[in-house]
Amino acid sequence: MLSVVATDDLPVLRPRMPRAEALLPYLQRIDDRRSYSNFGPLVTELESRLAQRLGVHPECIVTVSNGTAGLALALQSVVGNANGYCLIPSWTFVATAHAVSSAGLTPFLVDVDEGSWALTPDIARDALARIDGPVAAVMPVAPFGAPMDTQAWDRFTEETGVPVVIDAAAGHDAVRVGTSPAVVSLHATKILGAGEGGYVVCRRRDTIADIKQRSNFGFSGSRDARAIGTNAKMSEYHAAVGLAAMDAYASDLQGFRAVAEAYRERLGRRQQIAFQAGFGSEWCGSVCVARFFGADQQRLVSRLDAVGISSRAWWGAGVHLQSAFAELPRLPLPVTEMLARETLGLPYFVDMTDTDVERVCRVIEHAF
Repeated sequence: MLSVVATDDLPVLRPRMPRAEALLPYLQRIDDRRSYSNFGPLVTELESRLAQRLGVHPECIVTVSNGTAGLALALQSVVGNANGYCLIPSWTFVATAHAVSSAGLTPFLVDVDEGSWALTPDIARDALARIDGPVAAVMPVAPFGAPMDTQAWDRFTEETGVPVVIDAAAGHDAVRVGTSPAVVSLHATKILGAGEGGYVVCRRRDTIADIKQRSNFGFSGSRDARAIGTNAKMSEYHAAVGLAAMDAYASDLQGFRAVAEAYRERLGRRQQIAFQAGFGSEWCGSVCVARFFGADQQRLVSRLDAVGISSRAWWGAGVHLQSAFAELPRLPLPVTEMLARETLGLPYFVDMTDTDVERVCRVIEHAF
């Protein structure tokens, strides 16, 4: 019989933002300059540091107020005046569908590849041949922050003429830059957090300039709104948090990787349990999602709950079962439905201890 003494409840996620003393130098700079928004000096510095990390020119990146707004603006930029469907995986967080709708397009749900958990160019090509109606764009999703083959998606656009925006909301650690815009979230729950915010990056400076203009009411160098836009600028205060988070990022990343490696070492050898390829060794996100082949997900959740361990199906059962999107057009979704049954988010945060990991793994091992 399993005996696990739960002295404290163990959350599935416990974000840690920069402490007040780390923020203070940046906040003092805001006080001194009295610049609070509208692409201020801290926002410019954050964009420059992000660009340096990604190996691109600063004009290839623009910050936004949040990742969902960044997705919508990037879609509006790449599709122009086109109308129609935007292909998205049903295996994603619901924000993907909200962003497509906000951009004036209709989400069309397709399945994902079982190995990568992602919508691939081949799946998208097959969908194009089967859909009756105009497809204006495709929005693949980096599942839980995993790297995406941006070169393959760039080739897809060259071959089909259909533009692509990559939803890399959780993908700061692994984002790869191509000509298709990739959008990264800086929400407090992400591996690099600014409390709220995000950025859009691609190698086309004209695309980034257009997205920046759209994030500022369509203004660019004048008070004439030259494009349909909104107010989606990052504030100086959020940039201050983002800069402080970047100061600590190398150390934080080591913490996340140590927890991921502990999970893989303890559970990764079991045939019934699998983690995403490269998770913890080649890249990290801010959540740990494991696949339990043939498992009763709810039974596992109940076992964890019984000893004070939280878990979460981060993407639920798929967008197609979200009430607001239940009537969306779709193709068959067998892989999405299988992943919804067999995956579960385990406790995972930067300062999680070996004892915490041991506690989770003991419950899971006993269940199998």
